[in-house]
Amino acid sequence: MRSTLVLAWKEMRQIFLSPIAYAFLVVFVFFVNFMFFKDFFRANQASMSNFFGPLLAIAFAVVIPGVTMRMWAEERKQGTIEFLLTAPVHTWHIVLGKFLAGLSLVTLCLLLTLSVPYTISRFGDLDSGPVWGGYLGSLLLGGACLAVGMFFSSFTQDQIVGFLVSCIVLFALVLVGMPYIQQEFGGATAVGGFLRHVSPTPHYESIGRGVVDLRDVVYFASVIGFFLYLNVRVVDLRRWM
Repeated sequence: MRSTLVLAWKEMRQIFLSPIAYAFLVVFVFFVNFMFFKDFFRANQASMSNFFGPLLAIAFAVVIPGVTMRMWAEERKQGTIEFLLTAPVHTWHIVLGKFLAGLSLVTLCLLLTLSVPYTISRFGDLDSGPVWGGYLGSLLLGGACLAVGMFFSSFTQDQIVGFLVSCIVLFALVLVGMPYIQQEFGGATAVGGFLRHVSPTPHYESIGRGVVDLRDVVYFASVIGFFLYLNVRVVDLRRWM
């Protein structure tokens, strides 16, 4: 565990020494705040349901690959990947350390949006249940996007390729769970039901309503664990090649 935390701290330093982290923070916070408040005053309702909606999921699908694209490529660029792969450290520690570093950045992003519920509470009686549920769902969604992005970025040395592939996959996963896409496939059909269970969007929106269903938590935990496991396998292959 100690080696994992040391690696996570090293990765966090690399992230925050790069302008990408600050671009990530600015773009994410500006986008979600702008998209929410442009309709908030017209709705005249003290609710964050639109904040924890599809737009935040799309924002994660687009900006998180900007963080994950460099996690493995930067190691190759600096020549530290050989040191990591030959060090007496289990591959799980390396992958988990990078994941925790990325999750700390996602957590910071969400903390920077706490001004939104504070502002809304000044205008009306804000129900805290859906707010905390929304933040929990957002953190789980961010973790899932990180795990997926890390996995696909581990295949390539080109950061742009890693970014584009991760974006396409995450955007597709988010999109197929949205209501209007479900209507196209028929929500009650086998295809519609499969897409609804595969996509993170319905699980995220369920938690965002303040209903923390164990099945939704298990879904996100399974996605994170599965893609981190695949990431370990990919790195292990490189270790023995």
